[in-house]
Amino acid sequence: MSLTVEIFLVRADGEVEVQQTPEGVPDLAGPESWRTLVWGSRAIRSFGARFFPAMVRGDLVAPDEVPAFLAECALVREHLEELATLTCRPDRTVEQHADHIGSRLGFIEETAVRARGMGGGVLIW
Repeated sequence: MSLTVEIFLVRADGEVEVQQTPEGVPDLAGPESWRTLVWGSRAIRSFGARFFPAMVRGDLVAPDEVPAFLAECALVREHLEELATLTCRPDRTVEQHADHIGSRLGFIEETAVRARGMGGGVLIW
């Protein structure tokens, strides 16, 4: 299974409405195992991340938190090599793992930017 990143809007009645990802727009956020092994890892917590580690318990970034989430994405990108080194599994190189994390982080960032423009939140599930 894979994690996907999507945009949600909060309706007037308070219910969450997940938006359809436009055709051709990548929505992959990594394998399901990354919920704990990468995004929820001790390594990412050590950088000061709070949204990514919260994926262990939940999967929503509220619309008003999207700017802070984008700042956290930038923080993770700054520490990408270290994160890859600390979370790499034996079946790949650190460089391959860093490329994989970086590409998925890019999809997450792109979705968060679109969410911010729509007044929506980010859902990673």
